[in-house]
Amino acid sequence: MRRPALAAWLLIAGPMLTACASQTPVAAQRTPSTLQSMGDVVGDLDTDLDPSIPAAYRRAVEAAQIEGNALYREDRAAWLATDALKAHGATMLDSRMAATGWLALQRDVEGHTWSVIFTAQSAGATVAYAEVLVDFTHEPPNVAIQPLAEPRPLSDLEQLLHAARSAVLAKDWLRCAPSYNTSTQFFIDEGRDFIVVRLMPGWTDPARVPMGGFHRFRIPLAAGGTLEHFAQTRACIAADYNQLRPGDTFAMTLVNSSAPTEFDVFASLSYRHPHYAMTEAGAWMIDTGHVRYLGEAKEPRP
Repeated sequence: MRRPALAAWLLIAGPMLTACASQTPVAAQRTPSTLQSMGDVVGDLDTDLDPSIPAAYRRAVEAAQIEGNALYREDRAAWLATDALKAHGATMLDSRMAATGWLALQRDVEGHTWSVIFTAQSAGATVAYAEVLVDFTHEPPNVAIQPLAEPRPLSDLEQLLHAARSAVLAKDWLRCAPSYNTSTQFFIDEGRDFIVVRLMPGWTDPARVPMGGFHRFRIPLAAGGTLEHFAQTRACIAADYNQLRPGDTFAMTLVNSSAPTEFDVFASLSYRHPHYAMTEAGAWMIDTGHVRYLGEAKEPRP
């Protein structure tokens, strides 16, 4: 039986969560600096599956863990790179350029090294004006600005990624924060080429954790393909982070997926709190980037 649309989060241990909505323009926003001193808790991108995962959902959960861990590391690389540029004393933009965001490219299979390219409009063209290399094999991560003698044109791949990101940001979708972080990656799935753009609500208020309004757009590069849009929730949900104590756990009902997604894995890593997800398949626990199946949902007794 399909559950009703998500309307509220249920408290397991900790504060109640509240809904909010925003339709303001999107812009880049990093995670609050209070988390920047915390260690990198994400594991390798080939995360093992828990034995509890039912066979029918093992592929979906495996993808959620790998992509969610990568998404967390990509997001962290982006804000570490942003902080490095700020600490450098300048944004490296001249008066004729307008910043358009960033692209984070995974440089190794394990996802330990990322190149973050900052883009801008200049004389009618999109250029890269700064590049930062982030290496997670160190703790704290090694962050190094790669010198550019002058702004350079985007590579063919970078142009594709930038165009896809810009097109998605211009579309109409549920916005649950005044600003959004983005992930734009190239994928090959069963021999077909895709660009996947993910949108994560910016954590602009340290006291309020956004848990709704995550989106995934899958853009086929072959002619005749159809754009796929997945919305994690149907409402804007936020938690009072200041009231969450160590060990507190909260829960949500998912109606758009039968198993947790990469956004659940990303949230468990970004916010450093586990949470339960209830779907038509049953109950799940997502904790520090890993998913466990807790069993089928039981109908309440009359």
